[in-house]
Amino acid sequence: MTNNIEWNRFVAENSSPSSFLQSWEWGEFQRALGHRVQRLKIKDLLQAQVVIRELPAGRSYLEVAKGPILATGDPPAGEAGWRLAIEEFERKIREMGSGEKATLARINPPYERGRLDLSEVWRKPAILVRQLEPENTVLVDLTKSEDELLQHMHEKSRYNLRLAAKKGAKVKNATDSDKAFEQFLGLLEETAKRDGIVSWPRERFRKFREIFMSPPHLSSPTEGGGSPSRNFPPPGGEELPARSAGGKEGGSPRAELLIGSLNGRVLAGAIVMLFGDSGTYLYAASSALERNANVPSLVLWEAIKLAKARGKRWYDMWGVAPANEPNHPWAGITRFKTRYVKPGETGKEITGTGARDLVLDKTFYSLFRVYKLFHG
Repeated sequence: MTNNIEWNRFVAENSSPSSFLQSWEWGEFQRALGHRVQRLKIKDLLQAQVVIRELPAGRSYLEVAKGPILATGDPPAGEAGWRLAIEEFERKIREMGSGEKATLARINPPYERGRLDLSEVWRKPAILVRQLEPENTVLVDLTKSEDELLQHMHEKSRYNLRLAAKKGAKVKNATDSDKAFEQFLGLLEETAKRDGIVSWPRERFRKFREIFMSPPHLSSPTEGGGSPSRNFPPPGGEELPARSAGGKEGGSPRAELLIGSLNGRVLAGAIVMLFGDSGTYLYAASSALERNANVPSLVLWEAIKLAKARGKRWYDMWGVAPANEPNHPWAGITRFKTRYVKPGETGKEITGTGARDLVLDKTFYSLFRVYKLFHG
C-alpha cells in the first residue's frame, strides 16, 4: 500500500493548484471526525481518496473532494491513459458503493473545465448533500515580485493597504498561539452570524489544528520538502519563523494562522493551507469594529506574501462567484479577492470541472431527491 509520502507526492505533482483535500492527512482528519476513508490507486495513473458519508435510512454516499487525481505527465498517461484509468476507477467505485450501501458517488476533479473527458454517467449533481468545493477561483502568480503584485493590484486595494499601515495595523503569525487560535474562532463565529453562513463547531476546528497546525517536529514525517523558506517581516517588524510545508514534490500539508490587530485588539485573521505548489486562503474572519482600518486587507496581503515566502507557485483565493452572476451570494467577497489580481499579469481566473455524480442506486437517489425537497 502506498505510504503518506508517496501518496502526497503523486497528488502534488499531478494537480495545480495542489489538491490538499486529496492529501493523506486530510483523509486522516476525516477519520478523526468519524468518517470511513478508503484510498484507491490505479497503477501510476490515478489516485482517489474516498470519504464515506452517511445519508438517512442507513444509506451513504462516496465523496472524492477535489479528486480523483490523474497522472498528468508523459505516456502512458495522456488522454488514452486517463480514459482507461477513469473506466477502472468507475468500476472500483461501483464495487465500493455496493459494500457501503452508497446511493451515489460524487467527484470534483481539480482540473480546468474542458480538460477532462468524463462519460455521460457522471452527471451534474441534482442533490445538494453538503456545500460543494468552489468551482471558480482566482490564482495569484507568486513567481511575480511583491512590487509587481502591488503594481498590478487594484488601486483600491493598494490604498487600503497604505491606510492600514498608516493607522498602525499589524499582522503576526500566530500559528502556535492557543489564545490567538481561540480569538480567531470567535471572529469566525461573529463573521458567520453577520453573513448568515454556517461555520464548523469549535471542536472540529480544534481537531483541524491538531492535525495541520502542530509544530513541524510533531507532524507526520515527510520527504523532499526542501529547505525552509526565508523569513519575512510583516508590518510591525515581527519576524515570522521559517517552516517547510513541502514544495511541488509533496510533503505534508501545513496550515498557518495570521492575526491582524489594531491597538492591541484582534480584528481579522486567516488560516492559510500550504501544500504542494499552492497556498490556499482557506478560512478568514473579521470583526465589525474598526472597519475603516482595513485590517482584513492587510491580513490577505500578508497571507499572499507568506505563501510566496514558503516557495509556493500559486495563492488560491479558494472560491469566487462566476463572472456572469453579479447577484451571486459571493459577489461581495469576490470583489474583495479579485482586486489583488490582474488576470494575465499577476494571476488568472479559472473554472474547474465541477462536481459530478455517479448514481449508484437510482431508486434511493430519486427518493433522496424528494426527501431533500421537504427537509432541505
